[in-house]
Amino acid sequence: MAIDAKNQKVLADACHERRSVFISGDSLQITFQTFILAVHADHVTLSNRIKPRFISAFVASRAFSLQAGMVRYQSDHISSDGEHMIFPLKADAVIEETRQAERISFAADERVIAEILNPFDGETRLSKAVMDMSSTGLSLRTSFESKLFQPETYLPQIRVLIGGEIFKQGPGRVVYRRNLMDLGGQMRSQVGVKFES
Repeated sequence: MAIDAKNQKVLADACHERRSVFISGDSLQITFQTFILAVHADHVTLSNRIKPRFISAFVASRAFSLQAGMVRYQSDHISSDGEHMIFPLKADAVIEETRQAERISFAADERVIAEILNPFDGETRLSKAVMDMSSTGLSLRTSFESKLFQPETYLPQIRVLIGGEIFKQGPGRVVYRRNLMDLGGQMRSQVGVKFES
């Protein structure tokens, strides 16, 4: 049995709108950013963005996760057609809707930035590109390791700007940081921040 129509539509919309999705395996502490190329009743075809040096460790995983928007899908295996990754979809593939809050949509060409006041010196402002956002939090990408982005770090002032205009501002807290290989093959950190106002 395949997944329900609502969760099938999440995948179809990500494919049609060419929005990034994220795939990971439990044997490798890296999440890979990729695209859905096609959606079928029992599987999705993904662009293979995994560098050759990581493939062996990745395919050795016993659990795989695919995140599209607010929905996370799981599988105990993954296959390939020789060029692309094939992620199977079964009735129990949906494991969680990662954010129950309303997702804030923005166009691919809109510049969405989070300006963060460094809580350690109270002066420095860092600007980071926002990858995804809901009414309760956001995820951003950074290219460096920093105490600022350790889980549980309190951020007293965050300003989210869309197209140069302030969209939201207030405090937040870092809830996770994970390794991310972006579409260009660069290793980054993906940081999740929960708004606290």
